[in-house]
Amino acid sequence: MKKLPVSQVADFDLRLLRVFRTVAEVGSFTAAESVLGITRSAISLHMSDLEKRLGVRLCQRGRAGFALTDEGREVLRAGEAVLAAIEASGPR
Repeated sequence: MKKLPVSQVADFDLRLLRVFRTVAEVGSFTAAESVLGITRSAISLHMSDLEKRLGVRLCQRGRAGFALTDEGREVLRAGEAVLAAIEASGPR
């Protein structure tokens, strides 16, 4: 997995992490669609962007369903810690 210097973490990255967190919490792109208020295709693009940015596959998705990869679980844990710290520090 690529390491991003903290100075390179942008609001865009945080948005991608929030989308990923929501998808992981609800277990599918379809369920995340109503929670996030964006289309499945937009969610798919966000997930692809995050995977490209990090250089790892975060989840298996398709007809067989949705499942986090080992890397996805690791990113989710780290992302939740980052988002919790940011959300605790107040509005950005």
